[in-house]
Amino acid sequence: MPKKPRFVITLLSLGLAVGLSSAATVQAAETAAPPTAKPAETALAKVDLSFPDGTKWSEATEREKMAYLLGIRDMATAEYQLTGPNPKHRTLVKKWVEALDGMTLRQIMETVDAYYRANPDQQQQTVFEVIWFQMVQSKASQPARN
Repeated sequence: MPKKPRFVITLLSLGLAVGLSSAATVQAAETAAPPTAKPAETALAKVDLSFPDGTKWSEATEREKMAYLLGIRDMATAEYQLTGPNPKHRTLVKKWVEALDGMTLRQIMETVDAYYRANPDQQQQTVFEVIWFQMVQSKASQPARN
């Protein structure tokens, strides 16, 4: 079995640590619900896990926007590190990583903000779609520069 690079092991360990610490928070929230509360009345049942669209994005704080983008970036980075530059299976992550390479989260956030401001009729489009169609796919369709 090939030896895993130290960076990949560190990245996976960090992800595991974050995941485990999040689980402790979720467990604490579950136990904080009153004993008479039905499952639908717990704090977890009120969490909206749908992809945010323009309406939700515009209502979000800068910190919430950055956290959302950080999650997407971390997911893409982890998959890219695990699959490498030549993945065995089809994936969108390679294009995602290549197209957004060198951009900061703030630049991505500002691009999404600008898109929704310029396209008020597209508020139903999810943030993920905006990033894909406006940033990733547009760069992927450009000829490669040498």
